Formats: sequence, structure tokens, C-alpha cells
Amino acid sequence: MRKTFKNKTGFWLIVTVIILSIAIGIFNAASDVTIFEDAAEIIFTPAQKFFTNIGNGVSNFFGYFSDKDKLNDEIKRLKNENADLKKQISENEASKLENEQLRKLLNLKSNNTEFELETAQVIARSPSNWYNTLTIDKGASDGIALNQPVISAGNTLVGRISEVGTTWSKVTLLTDPEHAVGSQVLRSGEYGICEGDGSLSSDGGCRLSFVSKNANIIVGDTVITSGLGGVYPKGLVIGKIQKIRPDIQGISQYAVVSPEADFKNLQAVFVIQNAAY
Repeated sequence: MRKTFKNKTGFWLIVTVIILSIAIGIFNAASDVTIFEDAAEIIFTPAQKFFTNIGNGVSNFFGYFSDKDKLNDEIKRLKNENADLKKQISENEASKLENEQLRKLLNLKSNNTEFELETAQVIARSPSNWYNTLTIDKGASDGIALNQPVISAGNTLVGRISEVGTTWSKVTLLTDPEHAVGSQVLRSGEYGICEGDGSLSSDGGCRLSFVSKNANIIVGDTVITSGLGGVYPKGLVIGKIQKIRPDIQGISQYAVVSPEADFKNLQAVFVIQNAAY
């Protein structure tokens, strides 16, 4: 019995060896790796996969910050481009405004045979008060003299020459407290004096004073120069009446006038050089 068992065991052992040999031969014929190498790979593959996933996670972690830096750089670049575009648009608008003003001035000069006009560019404004004085690029060498009237497009009054250099001059605007001009209400013919007022100049306004209590003036009336006083010719547009108020004594009234000239955006002006009006 034992001998038979041993014979069967030996038989199956031989069969197993033969089968394994055939399997190994088939495996070796189909693959470049040995069965031992394959076994080792089977054992170590899960560990390799684990550490590879960790490595990819670390790589993705640092890649996130790298991508974030790139995104921030792109945002910064786009913001700079946006700022440059806004600046360019602003410069284009300023250039457009200047060209429009020059076109109107040229039309005024070509259509105005009554005055001798010298074109001048505004090169500076008063740092203390935007609305009171400005500087132009024409002076004594261009025939500019004290008290010559300064106008802009549409025969609108800007002010008068108050200081003259060789190649530059200063213009005192009609809103300056030291400026005054004989005025007339275009609709009714009422007279008055348009003068700068410290309480109004910060808002770009001036005051029409010495108007009788019963004078025929209304809000919206156009005020022009009267031609009285020998400095300004008659008919220059000063502005429009915005408010009407009684004076302190109650025996007369005054009006707040909004000048027609856009002092803040003036790029160029005309100086009237012929003194005989």
C-alpha cells in the first residue's frame, strides 16, 4: 500500500515537473523575462504604483503653484495692457478735442474780417486756481500787448492779456476777481458789469452786477460785451444767466453768469490785436 502511494506520488511529481517545464518553456518563448523576474514584478508592482502615485501627487501639488504664478503673471499683463489702452483712449480723446477746437478757431479766423487775430496755444494753467489764469505760447515778439482781449471759438470771451513775455503771455480769465467787463443782456439790452467773484470762480461762474432792480432779465438770457470801457469790442459772448438775486441793499439785483468758454478744456485761443473798436 505504501509502495503504491509512493509510486503514485512520484508519478504525479514527475507529471507536475513536466507540466511546469512545458509552461516555463512556453512562457520563455512568449516573453523576454524569466518566470522569476515576472514573479518579482508581480510582488513589487503594487509598491511601485503606490510610490508613483505619491510622486505624481507631489508633482501636481507644485505644478498647481507654478500654474497659479503663471495665471497671476497673465492677469498682471492683461491689467497693464488695459491701463495702456485706457491711456491711449484718453490721449485720443484729448487730441480729438484739440483738433475740434483748432478747426473751429480756423473757421472763426477765416470768417472774421472785423478783428486781427493771433492764434495761440494754451501751455499752462494757474496752479493755485484752475479757473483764473492761463499761459499761452505767444508774446511780445508776436505782437501781443497788455489788455488785448482773448477769445475762443464762437467769439466767446476768455479774458484779457495781463502779463507779456517775449514768447509767452498770461491771460486773466473773466472769472478772476480782478477782472471786469462792460456787459449787456442780448435780449433786453439791459446793461451791467460782469466781474469775477471769489465765491463763484471755484464753480466757474462770474457775477453780473449793477443791474437795476426792475431790469428786464431772466434766467437763460445771453450776456455779451457792451463795448463800453475801451478794452473789449461789442458783441463777444460772455455766457448765460443762471440765477438772479437781489443785492444786500435791496436797491438793485445781480445775476450769476455761467461763461460760454470752457476754461478747463481750452487748448487754443485767439488774441484780438486791433485796439480800435
